[in-house]
Amino acid sequence: MDLSYQEKSILGSLLAVVVVYGYYFASVLRDASRPGFDGGNMARLVFTVVAIVVIEVVYHIVLALESKVEAKDERDILIECKAYRNAYFLLASGAFLVIASVMMASLAGDSVPTRIIVTPFLTINLVLFFMVLAELAKFLTQLFYYRKGL
Repeated sequence: MDLSYQEKSILGSLLAVVVVYGYYFASVLRDASRPGFDGGNMARLVFTVVAIVVIEVVYHIVLALESKVEAKDERDILIECKAYRNAYFLLASGAFLVIASVMMASLAGDSVPTRIIVTPFLTINLVLFFMVLAELAKFLTQLFYYRKGL
């Protein structure tokens, strides 16, 4: 399978995000019942962000050295626009769900044990999760349209 420079770039970024954030969210699930961030969780979040930045920079430097960098044309811009549209829709839906769950938990008050489930720690990680899902949707949409031949 012959991939263009843009496809290689997107595929590498997709794999990096899946691996790094997959590890982060797998480790966060163990601490989901915590009421807030502690030092270990903050360190894990900072390490995740730094790791993704370093991996992306190194990958794109190696990719640029190994293959011919192609300038973006109208097709690339159109694909990128469609991908951002899908990502924005997913991010907006996720934000709505997080806001709705926080509102429902606050309306329920102490009568329902959902107050324990919706903690600041969980809320922050849900927002981050939907941000990562939106980025993944953008990458997958771009790969789909490049393979489809838009």
